[in-house]
Amino acid sequence: MPHTPLGWLALLGVALLLALMAYALTTYAVSREWGSDVAAYLGAAERIRAGEPLYVAGAANASDLYRYAPWFAYAWVPLTYLPPQLVTDVWVVLMLVAALASTLPLLHRGLAGTAAAALFLPLQVQGAMFGNVQPLLVLMLLWGVERRSGPLWIAVGASLKAVPLLLAIVYAGRGEWRRAGIALLLTAVLVAPAFVFDLSGYSTQPGPGNMSLISVAASLYVAVALVMSVLAFAAGRSRYRWVAGSLAMIAALPRFLTYEISFLLVGAAHHSRPSADDES
Repeated sequence: MPHTPLGWLALLGVALLLALMAYALTTYAVSREWGSDVAAYLGAAERIRAGEPLYVAGAANASDLYRYAPWFAYAWVPLTYLPPQLVTDVWVVLMLVAALASTLPLLHRGLAGTAAAALFLPLQVQGAMFGNVQPLLVLMLLWGVERRSGPLWIAVGASLKAVPLLLAIVYAGRGEWRRAGIALLLTAVLVAPAFVFDLSGYSTQPGPGNMSLISVAASLYVAVALVMSVLAFAAGRSRYRWVAGSLAMIAALPRFLTYEISFLLVGAAHHSRPSADDES
């Protein structure tokens, strides 16, 4: 804590800036379209029921733009028998709960944790307002990566957004090649059923209003993603391994969506928890 008037003034200034940042980001987040991404999940499930193609080219309609592994669409099939608005409302509320659960623990880490929460909570809320699976995916990863079941949670995440598979590099970096291999194998098991479907309509476009990093600077994108992956491997035995893994995920994202910066919460949740490897 500061012991001089100048120190208190500096602290007050930082607090004011954090409050303004949190306000601006939160205002933007809550103005997003309520549950717009739920249409894609329900739309995919309805196409399965109707015997139509699961993957549809183009992004003219939000309900056509489905990119995840088939198991997630099948999980939504029972929900297609319920009122769509009810499903949307319940799912968005669930994502908001996940957003809170993944960020509020940061408040116990002093000023730095509060600053991080001021940034990450609005980003998680933004994804939740869309009804995107991002908040739940982040919560699942930060809760699960250090558990014995960690490879399973990484595989589930990778079957939805691909880049969580890069967290397996952290396992390899600290010599846990078996866990890395299991994560890779489970990912293949979850993703392989997609090849049963017609993939000619799988959309590789970033979607309306989104920017494709590959189309803008493909060589730079690949180079940065590779460098960050190597750093994640090199950091495998340090307490910053999950921070490096999180940065590798963000670097490998093929499009820029601000709420996906919340992948850094996986690193923030673990960087201050040294393991036996760190202490040896």
